[in-house]
Order: sequence, then structure tokens, then C-alpha cells
Amino acid sequence: MEENEALEPLRRVLLERDLGGCPGTVSAAVEAARTALAGGVDTLSLWELGVLSESDASEARRLLFELEQELWPLLRLPTTVEGRDRALARYCLRDLLDGRLDPLAAAERIGYELCPADDPGSPLRPVRGWLYRAEDQQEHCGGLTKDLVAELHHLAAQLLAGPLS
Repeated sequence: MEENEALEPLRRVLLERDLGGCPGTVSAAVEAARTALAGGVDTLSLWELGVLSESDASEARRLLFELEQELWPLLRLPTTVEGRDRALARYCLRDLLDGRLDPLAAAERIGYELCPADDPGSPLRPVRGWLYRAEDQQEHCGGLTKDLVAELHHLAAQLLAGPLS
């Protein structure tokens, strides 16, 4: 496994942290550390995080902060909020296409959390438009049609190949 690939789960955990610096789950942070170690990235903080218990969120927060500082040049994390949101949107779209994320959940995350409401030029804006149609369809038809889900998959593939590549 290449070093860049081994660090990908750690990048995601670092991007997913909340404003207080807490990881989404300690288990995701521990698994990311183990993946990085298995891929040949070797730091004391990674080893410490890799054996952390599920209940130690404060220690996970501290170790993630240390790892971000130690591995900053290798991680190449976005330095702006817009960059962070686009990186998270890429993860979300990949999860959608891989079947790990429900279409409506993916669209809600992208359309409401990651697409800036005040930026009509955002490449993520079409996802918000899809979401409005999906919500209408759920209300009036009782669920999403296969065609509408296929449309979101097509949009996800376009975004990943184009403006979010």
C-alpha cells in the first residue's frame, strides 16, 4: 500500500472532526491509525492512537491534533473551509457510488451541510436541486424512484470527474 493511500482514512477522520476537534467516532480514528501504520507510516502518535480504547475521546482528540501537526506535509489537508467542504463532498459522493451511503443521506449532507447557501456558483449546487426534487417525490410518491436515484449517481460521477476532481 502506498503511503498516500495509507493516509487517506486519517485525512478523512481529520476533516470529519467537529468544531471541538472530536473525531466522529474514536473507532474510526483508531482504524485510520492502524491503516496508516499498515501502510508504512510510522509515528509514536499513530501507535498510541492505534491502541486507544473506544471510550477515550479526549485522548483521541489530542492525538489527532498531534498527528495533524506531525504529518501536515504528507496529509495535504485543505486550508480553507471551502476546500474542506469539497473534500468531504468527494468522500460523500464516493460513498454514495460505492453503496456505503443512502442516496438521500448523501444528498442531504452535500446539499445542506457542504454546499454554501450563499454561493450560487458552487459545483455542489446541482445536488441541492436534486434534493428538492427528491423531497417532493418522497412527499407525493412515497419514496425515491430508481430513475431519480440513477440521476444522483450520474451527477455524483460527473462531479467527481469534473469540478471536484
